[in-house]
Amino acid sequence: VRVGPQKDDLAAIQVMPNSPDWILGKVISHEIQSGTGLGMYNLSDEDIESNKTFLLPEAQVVILGNVERLSLHRAEVIYGVYPDTTSFYQATVVEMPKRIPGKDPLVLVHFKDDGDENGITHAKAVPMKHVMKVPYGAIK
Repeated sequence: VRVGPQKDDLAAIQVMPNSPDWILGKVISHEIQSGTGLGMYNLSDEDIESNKTFLLPEAQVVILGNVERLSLHRAEVIYGVYPDTTSFYQATVVEMPKRIPGKDPLVLVHFKDDGDENGITHAKAVPMKHVMKVPYGAIK
């Protein structure tokens, strides 16, 4: 039984407090500060061209992988990692997550402001491990 975040767990990281921008990271360590009881995360940026690490409070970290298949609904607004990037963007669920044997479950979404030159927004498949509920206060 897992208790709390583990090394190498994927996480959404808000590098600057109260920023609308979230990036994909990986847990290096998680420590509770004695006296305060507040947790701090040491995380690495998942962008392969970046060697950055961050020390962030729990309020700026969302551990990924706990969005269960049944908890998403069509037309629900979520945050997902845009394909071929490590950045989270607002998206709307188009089709419920699908389980493909031997692969990560995928959810089809429309990313906000992602229309092509004809104004058509094409659905994109995002691994469920790269999806999170919208952070509190993120949508204005």
